[in-house]
Amino acid sequence: MIIYGLLTSPIVLGAKQDLCATCNVAGPHVILRRVRWAEIFFVPVLPVWINHRLVCTNCGAETKLGYGQVRRALSSGKLPLPHRATFDEYADALWNDNQRRPSEADFDPVERNPKRSAWNVYLKLWPVLVVVLIAAIAFWPKSVEAPSPRTAHDCWIGSDGNLAGCRMFDGTVLGEAIGSPTTCYFVEPMPSGDYGLTCRQ
Repeated sequence: MIIYGLLTSPIVLGAKQDLCATCNVAGPHVILRRVRWAEIFFVPVLPVWINHRLVCTNCGAETKLGYGQVRRALSSGKLPLPHRATFDEYADALWNDNQRRPSEADFDPVERNPKRSAWNVYLKLWPVLVVVLIAAIAFWPKSVEAPSPRTAHDCWIGSDGNLAGCRMFDGTVLGEAIGSPTTCYFVEPMPSGDYGLTCRQ
């Protein structure tokens, strides 16, 4: 019986301040990667689905992010997003409180997570493991079936130089027992058709 299923692993790649479109709170958000693995005997063997989300830590609302968008954000340290529908209202409220109007670019900076989970390490090592596994299968020594031992038989070579006959282990003679006696090595039954025998002259 094969036990199989799907496993989803969340990986926090980074964090940033942002304005949530759902709860309208400007607060911490995390950049989350979810990987769905096909697993056999509870061992994840194949990533079948990967997506990225910007998740509000206040209400849990998610905004979809592209792979390239996340990669650029983690390398540059900035994640610019399209205009937020409630940003003008948020900026007006700050202006009324302290006469400071923020820019949407203030929400761009991203702080990378230096301690990503072991799932992220496994995801990065997975292609290497696949290549190693394929190479191991390809170059694994193949078991070669040992040939059956060839045994000695009393045989006779005719005047034309061809094998005239041989005595089998049960005493019967295949062919004719005429000509020069010799010893030939083969595995019974005696080969037929186009064949080669090792014989002692």
